[in-house]
Amino acid sequence: MKRIIAITLGIMIAMQSFAADYLATVWGAKSDGITDNTGTIQKAVDFISEHGGGTLSIYVGRYVMGAIELKSNVTIHLGEGCVIVAPTNIYAYKGAPAIFWAKDQQNIAIEGKGVIECRFAGLEANLNGQKAKGYLPADTPLPTVFKFDNCTNATVGEEIKTLRNTAASTQYNK
Repeated sequence: MKRIIAITLGIMIAMQSFAADYLATVWGAKSDGITDNTGTIQKAVDFISEHGGGTLSIYVGRYVMGAIELKSNVTIHLGEGCVIVAPTNIYAYKGAPAIFWAKDQQNIAIEGKGVIECRFAGLEANLNGQKAKGYLPADTPLPTVFKFDNCTNATVGEEIKTLRNTAASTQYNK
């Protein structure tokens, strides 16, 4: 009986030490640089968080993606050759404060050697145009790259590159 308990306990500990790893392409993400993957990636993040956490890996390709709300115990891994392409349409962000954002979450991370192509020049032009036409309030802010409000253990890996203003610059920033 003691042996069965010890084996069961060992299996349970081993299962907890291995966080699940999910591939974005399995969820239907398209790396064609055209398809909007926001809903697909958000569903994957929600699922992973609801099922105890893990890593969502996004590999080689150009993935168009608006704002993603990060959830507790989820890591997004941007593999080398992965480029997240942010839309220049302000409505793609649905009022979110950043491309990657979270509020009141814990144990969230964005890691890897991927690139986030923000295209802020085009986004700012679109935002200002919508404000000038009266479609958006004058105080509507430009989304940022990352915004974590009241989060515990939220990190962005040092190897992540952000290309903030591709219309005017090719310099990487953090």
